[in-house]
Amino acid sequence: MKSLGEALKAVKDHRSPQGKRHELSALLVFMCTGMLCGSRSLQALTTWGKRQERALLVAMGFPRGKSPGYGTLQRTVSRLDVESFEEALSAWGQAILKEHGRGGLSALAMDGKVLKGSAAGELPGVHLLAVLSHELGLSLKQGEVPSTTNEHKASLRLLEGLNLTNQVITADAAFMQRDVCQMIIRAQGHYLIVLKDNQPDLRQTVQDWFEPFPPTRRVSNAGQSES
Repeated sequence: MKSLGEALKAVKDHRSPQGKRHELSALLVFMCTGMLCGSRSLQALTTWGKRQERALLVAMGFPRGKSPGYGTLQRTVSRLDVESFEEALSAWGQAILKEHGRGGLSALAMDGKVLKGSAAGELPGVHLLAVLSHELGLSLKQGEVPSTTNEHKASLRLLEGLNLTNQVITADAAFMQRDVCQMIIRAQGHYLIVLKDNQPDLRQTVQDWFEPFPPTRRVSNAGQSES
């Protein structure tokens, strides 16, 4: 099983070789770890790094045991190949789920959100759809929902390529669509999706299945049947 640092070595490095002091994988591990510890800005990450022990920084990939500065983090983020980074994280997360989920089921939540603060005037905010692992608390894959389509259509592209074997996809009523469910089943996955009035015929069919059967007839002491 690869460590996070080993997995992040697959991220494309577009930095110039000249003046490059740190491995990109080490910088990404540093930022991921700091964010998990509650540091959500570059300044907070810089401050967090200064408080860490030398042994931890060496283990992250900084041989001199010195944390990266604000400028280094800023340049790293501005030049980061986001698509390559997300692919590396997704592959790492799926490998963990495959290893730990042998013989059992794991749950993945599929949901869409508009990024807070992304709307500008009359322009709509950035609408993202993500698949999140319940077990890892990690987004395995995410993608933008174009304004010309909806979450249902975007989910078909999002699920494509994901390893859904022994995975249970949980989602709201927007994804109660035949093509979505068929894609999950073909990938040897399972689904648990809310069914509402957006699919009235299907809802009625399911409701009919769960209607109570006619009461069974029982025999009284006198030998006569009673309803």
